[in-house]
Amino acid sequence: MDLTLLNEMKERLGDAVRNGTNDADRFHVFAWEAGLGKSTHVNNSIVAYFDEFALKDNIKKFLIVKKFKSDVYETVEHLKQCEMLEMYGDYSVIGLTSENVANYSVDKIKGCMVLVITHQRYIESCDRELNHYFGDRDTLIIDEQIQFPIMTFGRAEYNDMRKDIHLYEGQLLFDKCCTPLLERLDEIYKAGKYNSIVTFQKKFSEDALKDFKEWGRSYSTGYKRTSRYKQMIKSLEILHSDTSEGLIHNDTLYLMEKSMRFRKLKNNIILDAAADISPLYNIPKQFKVVETRLCIDHSKSNVGYMNVNTSKSNLKKNLEYVINDVKGRLKGIQNKKKALLVCHKENSSEFLNAMKQVFGDNVYTPTDDEDTNATHSDAAIDWYGNIVGKNTYKDYDICLLLGTHNLPLPVYLLQSVQYSPNLDVSIFPRVIDLKSGRFADDKLELVRKAFLAADFYQAARRIQRNQEPKASYLIYTSDEDVVQTFVSKFNRLTDVLTLNNNVAVRTTLSSKDEKALRILEYIQNDCAIGDVITKKTICEALGLQSSNFSRDLKHELIANHVKQGHIEIGRTVIVKKAGFTQE
Repeated sequence: MDLTLLNEMKERLGDAVRNGTNDADRFHVFAWEAGLGKSTHVNNSIVAYFDEFALKDNIKKFLIVKKFKSDVYETVEHLKQCEMLEMYGDYSVIGLTSENVANYSVDKIKGCMVLVITHQRYIESCDRELNHYFGDRDTLIIDEQIQFPIMTFGRAEYNDMRKDIHLYEGQLLFDKCCTPLLERLDEIYKAGKYNSIVTFQKKFSEDALKDFKEWGRSYSTGYKRTSRYKQMIKSLEILHSDTSEGLIHNDTLYLMEKSMRFRKLKNNIILDAAADISPLYNIPKQFKVVETRLCIDHSKSNVGYMNVNTSKSNLKKNLEYVINDVKGRLKGIQNKKKALLVCHKENSSEFLNAMKQVFGDNVYTPTDDEDTNATHSDAAIDWYGNIVGKNTYKDYDICLLLGTHNLPLPVYLLQSVQYSPNLDVSIFPRVIDLKSGRFADDKLELVRKAFLAADFYQAARRIQRNQEPKASYLIYTSDEDVVQTFVSKFNRLTDVLTLNNNVAVRTTLSSKDEKALRILEYIQNDCAIGDVITKKTICEALGLQSSNFSRDLKHELIANHVKQGHIEIGRTVIVKKAGFTQE
């Protein structure tokens, strides 16, 4: 650990907290390495500020944004130790969560010196200037990357909503609200572009939405039905909104609300350990990454990289083989070191069973905000989307990253637009070509890979969060470039091993897998959206035995497409409801 450098970094961040950034138009982003205690240092800097200035005029007010509600409570407890801040009584520090918001008046929320809120509350408040909800404040500090919501609305969502409308006249009104999108989806399919990403320009009728709203108010009775209609109307309002923009891919519109954007105060700070490798902050008019130096010595740690495709679909094909590899490696450290496994939530039960075969029942899984059990467990499992910002596994020794956290490709593009105040989807080509589930354009592909590297880093650095880490990181992925970017975040790391993937990779498909893939390929390539195909037709076309066909259709690869609304399986027919691809 370079303590001299760390002290310089602390002084720089502390100065920004206490004295401001003097840059109201931009966020100053501090990409401190994970595990250095940036959140704690921010809290100490706020305490130092009030110790010095609490009795003076024009005292600053702070708005702190934390990822989890447990972080909100922890921050409040830390700040309440400041006697000079406590001098303000009920107007000192408030931590606002969904559990306690009813306990505080608007006057106290707007008047308190330090207000601590969650990411979710900040996002919900970004439709207006922050002072509308939180009063006049000076300094905004956001801990961890903000992820604005992206809604999906495609043929599957349309079918799901329409079946819940209990009268035909309501269905007709609903259809009118969705017609421009459905017609565009048809055009894209007929043009053979449903595997590409296509920009979407809206031309919706205001009267159609108004008519459906009025009908819904008149004919929705009972709590359950009324609640469902309200959800439909909310989705339609976003779909029709002038501030919504979207991209179409695989028969689905990915939609963002441009009105949901970063709101700032006079001084604005973001703490994000992966900011220097994330493409989101590469917008000079919006962000200034002011600290990227590395001071932790990782020379006693190592990285193991296994070349195996761990996208969700490929991991399903190889899951049994990957699990065998994981079990073999965990047996080698049993009773010696503590292991954290990070995966997709969908695969967590299978990996949990595998870990229990090695460690017994002493394997921790996330439960609410409790981390006591994790401390006393030999192993733990967690998943992408739930792991960032956690200190639960700080004393663990090994981290296995099972699964590449691939987002739907339009999401990478829309998140980049959401982070920029002056961009919209018109900056992209009308049709964005893809190749094997990736961007064909090299620049866009670099953006995708940077997202993946940042996710890997944030997950991996949940372990050995100390000044002299002795960690082992095992990454299962086929993206070697992503691994190299990941490794660049570890100062003085010398040991990067390429692991043998013979156990984890299936060399040949089983007969059941092969049948499932042939059935899906036939539906994908030889059938149009909306086609009703008899099971007999498919059997004859592929030379399959009709007596076993129902069993063939229960294969997990086919079940996955049924779950996503791409196909529907009836007693004697199959309906192709949406376009899809095989990863």
